[in-house]
Amino acid sequence: MNDERGITDGSGGSSPTAPETAFATNEGLRQSVHVAIGLAAVTLKWLPWRIAAAIAVFAALGNWLLLHRVVGKRIARHERGWDTGLVLYPLVVATLIVLFNWHIELAAVAWVILAFGDGTATLLGRAMPVARLQWNREKSWGGLIGFLLAAGIGAMGISLLFGGPLAWLVITAVVVAGLIESMPLGLDDNITVPAAAATVLAIFGVHPFIGQVQHPPIEWGWLALNTVLAIIGYVLKTVDLSGFITGWALGTIIILGAGPRMYVALLAFFVIGTAATRLGYRRKAREGLAQEKGGRRGAGHAFANVGVAALCAIAYWRGLGLVPLFMGIAALATAAADTAGSEIGQLLGRRTFMPLTFRRVERGTDGAVSLEGTLAGIAGAFLVAVAGTAMTVHEIRPGFLGTVVIDKGHVLAVVTVCGFLGSYLESIVGSMTRHVPNHVMNFFNTAAGALLFWIAWNFVPMFGFEL
Repeated sequence: MNDERGITDGSGGSSPTAPETAFATNEGLRQSVHVAIGLAAVTLKWLPWRIAAAIAVFAALGNWLLLHRVVGKRIARHERGWDTGLVLYPLVVATLIVLFNWHIELAAVAWVILAFGDGTATLLGRAMPVARLQWNREKSWGGLIGFLLAAGIGAMGISLLFGGPLAWLVITAVVVAGLIESMPLGLDDNITVPAAAATVLAIFGVHPFIGQVQHPPIEWGWLALNTVLAIIGYVLKTVDLSGFITGWALGTIIILGAGPRMYVALLAFFVIGTAATRLGYRRKAREGLAQEKGGRRGAGHAFANVGVAALCAIAYWRGLGLVPLFMGIAALATAAADTAGSEIGQLLGRRTFMPLTFRRVERGTDGAVSLEGTLAGIAGAFLVAVAGTAMTVHEIRPGFLGTVVIDKGHVLAVVTVCGFLGSYLESIVGSMTRHVPNHVMNFFNTAAGALLFWIAWNFVPMFGFEL
């Protein structure tokens, strides 16, 4: 959803950090192709999912190597003839097909929302912007309305064809995806739009893994505390207005979905992150290493650091077992390890080096780590793990594969390790890439921390979980 002033990313949405070189793009042709490819979602009704996924991967290769030779270079936003969005689009479609291969109708709906919604938003946002969005001046009401109408009609049509999700679920996925696309997250719309749609569809469209869902009671006292702390954070200028609203919403989701246990871990992360950011801020600012806007964090920071935990809380609320609860705590431990490690490392680190080669580099180099920062990161992950497991006891709960015996000491150790490894993995990826928005890397490392916990839980018996 982009208009004449925005710097467009690969999918048509604006991105203030887009690395692509400015180039005279035929936006009408580009977005027409973007929308038209969504029509191919109907083939998922008959094609075996493995073949469909393979075709999508080959399409990504074709967009990279051949598309500009067939239709000309002006379909891309880079003079070389291809850009990130052209390659990401089919790769994301392939990912949807693989993830939802047993519920292929969900993949089809998410694909259509991406194709019809995002493509139409860009075209209509340029032709009839109406007015700029209050929360993102680079996007317009015309684009948002176009997204909701086109994605809603297309998604309802494909759902009826497949006999898929109920109308309310499709509409919810469209609205959530449209709102996420309209926010200034700094992420490529080819990622945010299908991720938002697929998350809603997965949470409410996939049947729980356990027989009877028992939602935790609503903790009104904790909800009040979350509201008070959000206000205090805004007054103390630790977050800006967007960060205040998004942070409050994510905290509310965590309380309603997972209860106090994950929320206490969130509080620990917030305290650790704020303290690490404020510590020596003037010195870091003089050296050009400090957090922007005086250390105030916005909606992008909140979603990137807490979004995965919120998704895990919803999964726990939906009855997907105890595993998502601790995956969310592991994601928050990873966020704490990353924030504490980078902030303390930039302040106190004497020697910084690359995480793979251990070659000495200057402070502030992308992906660089230091001994001081690494130790601070481990401490941050450990403190969040302690907070997240402090309210748990040795208990028996239903899980993915049956009855699970939970040992608090084992969970504490595994969460700490996963938090550190997720943060260190981000440093490795950061050292190998350039111009990747910080929000993207933060979301990546929290997702990595959560995934590492899931792997440890299910496939590493040395951690002592009994099934």
